Amino acid sequence: MEKPTIAIDPGAAGGFAWLDRDGETHCEPMAVGMSGQADRLRSLAAELPGLVAVMEKTGTYVPGNAGPATATFARHVGNLEAILYVLGIPTEQVAPSVWQRALGPFPQDKGQRKRAIRELVARRFPHLSVTLKTADALGILIWATGKRLSRLVDWLPSDQQKQTNKTRRYKC
Repeated sequence: MEKPTIAIDPGAAGGFAWLDRDGETHCEPMAVGMSGQADRLRSLAAELPGLVAVMEKTGTYVPGNAGPATATFARHVGNLEAILYVLGIPTEQVAPSVWQRALGPFPQDKGQRKRAIRELVARRFPHLSVTLKTADALGILIWATGKRLSRLVDWLPSDQQKQTNKTRRYKC
């Protein structure tokens, strides 16, 4: 029996991915609005007693981003944190660089990196409909459940397998 875990990629273009007690993996885009997010997390907490959460550590200012957009996003992340707190769901945060490094090398360009992550997790979870909205949450879930690089190498294209085998030094 697996420990139920939910991974959260915050943001309107983010999503939820979770592992249920039977070891089944699920994913869906982020619910719309704070009420929708609270309702979805409440229903998952009721379905999965003992649920723990891992959320991407975001919501801080990044040079070059507009101040009002940063404030809106930080508020959204804070709302998710508050919902998890009120529901009594223990939450860990992980920096994007940490969980991404555990999955393998990715392009520096954000668009190319997002597509590469989507392709990687789609190969890992062929039974799921993986989209750009759910791919990062699934990547976080892989990191959180200990399905690190060694289990993912088989899913990487052969050129990435060779590169990955050379760089197995991770502090995750």
